[in-house]
This record gives sequence, structure tokens and C-alpha cells, in this order.
Amino acid sequence: MQVARIIMFIALAYGGAWALLTPALLSSADLRDPVGSPGTYLATVAMMFTPAASALLVAVVLERHRGRSVLRGVGLDAFFTRRGWRIGLWATTAAAALVVGSWALGLSFGWLELDPERSPLKTLFVQLTGDEPPLPMAALAALQLVNLPIGLAVTSVAVAGEEVGWRGWLLPRLVELAPRWALPLSGLIWGVWHTPAILLGLNYDQRDLLGVCMMTVACTGVGVLIGWLRLRSRSLLPCVLAHAGLNVFTTYQSALFPPFDPRLVGPLPLTGWIVIAAMLVWMGVARRRQRGAVGQGASDLPTPSGSLPNRRLNA
Repeated sequence: MQVARIIMFIALAYGGAWALLTPALLSSADLRDPVGSPGTYLATVAMMFTPAASALLVAVVLERHRGRSVLRGVGLDAFFTRRGWRIGLWATTAAAALVVGSWALGLSFGWLELDPERSPLKTLFVQLTGDEPPLPMAALAALQLVNLPIGLAVTSVAVAGEEVGWRGWLLPRLVELAPRWALPLSGLIWGVWHTPAILLGLNYDQRDLLGVCMMTVACTGVGVLIGWLRLRSRSLLPCVLAHAGLNVFTTYQSALFPPFDPRLVGPLPLTGWIVIAAMLVWMGVARRRQRGAVGQGASDLPTPSGSLPNRRLNA
């Protein structure tokens, strides 16, 4: 029965994504041009809520949750907790480290050049206004940091639509069925879900199977890291903040660097894979260090190879 529910959830989430973006695919829209394709951009934002909608539907119709039990079924019963905030702030910092680390590798490999005056953001500004920016682009990029809390808050609403589905509903069920493979499997499923958006040019401008495979590899690694936060904190809040931080910090590259190969540089392309791999190694070391505390604090263990940290997460 649990397998059937998982299959139904995946079918609903995938089906919703394809239903929203198929019209854009048929019209050959371009996600890398949000100004020229505003409808496609809005459809992609709406797509982010399909995992949460699918999880709620399965929780209510198939699992027969009612009232507060619905929140528990999708992982929202213990969202704002002190532990969640503490780990969430750490997770936001880790997301920034992933993004900046990917840029640092791109600069060191010669794939990236720091030159805000030749950045896509300046080009867009000139196209829209017909005039030069009022300040040097380096100063404008620095001023964007003032809006960072607002950007994180707004983006958190959107990415929560994904996290409720992938880490709130799906991950606990996968832990029950396949504890050792739950984290990478949830990340892989999450990655393949992006297929219609990748075919529209999201992230890599590689609108084919290679782009889908690159996104799947990236999401599998990031999914392990974000899922680990879920198990460690017993809350979805760190997952939302990490996901939002990754999205928000990545946008700064459009104000800092001239156009570059998006398949090579960034938190999800090649340089990001290297940083993700380093973080996964660190996570493995941390997990081994805590193995000795299983008998004393199993609820705090960041491990996919056992039961969920908080049995309240199970349906």
C-alpha cells in the first residue's frame, strides 16, 4: 500500500509539472528570457507548488488524514522550532558556501571572470531603460545584499511548495521502505521532476537529455544534503531555508560575471558538483563520528540508514 501511495504521489507531481509547462514547450518558449516569456516564468513558479498539492491530496484522500493530522502527514506539524531555526540558519550559510565555492572554482579554472560591468544584469538594464545604470555595477551588486532577507522570505514561500512534497511527505515514506537509499532516491526523483523546465532552458540552457541528466545528478547530491537537514532537525524549516538560499544566492551571479558556460560554473553545474561532493564527504564523516551516540541520542542522528529521527513524521 505504501508503494502505491508513493507511485501516486510521484505521478501527480510529475503530471502537474508537465501539464503546466507543456504549452510553453509546444510554443518553444525560453526560461532564460523571463521578460520575453512572462507566462512561462509564472507557469514554472506554479510548478513549484505541484509537489505540495500532490502530497496534500495523497495525505487526505489515500491516507485519510484529517485536521492537524494532515499537517503531520506532510511534515508541517513541527515547522517553527528552536532547533529548526538554529539548523536553518546554518543551512542558509551552507547554501551560500555552496554557491560561492562553485564560483571560486570557476574563477580558478579560468571558466569565469569577475567583471560586473559586462554582466547580464547591466545588459538587461540598458535594454530596458536605454541608459547606463546610475551606479557602478559592483556597487549595485553590493546593494542587492540589503534585499537579501526579503528575497529569502519570498523565495521560501515558493520552495516550500517543493519541500512539503519531497522532504515533508516523500522522504519519510522512503525511509520506511528503503532506509539506506531514501536520501539519494528522493533527490533523484526530485531531479527528474525538473525535466520540462530543463527542456525550456532552466539552469543549463541544455535542452536535451544531457541537461536532464545534469540536473538529476545535481539534485541527487543536493537532495541528500537537504534531506539530511530534515532528519537532523526534525523540521522542514532548514530544508526550506537551504533551498531558498541556494536559489537566491545563485541570482547574484547575473550581476557579477560576464556570460559564461552554465554547464560548467554554478552550484548545480560541474563546479557545484565538486563542492557538493566535498559536503557529502563531510556529512559522511559527521555521521561516523555520531555512530557511537546511537544508544544515547538516536533521535539526533543525521543518518538515512535507520528509522526517521522523529517517528511522529510517519503517517
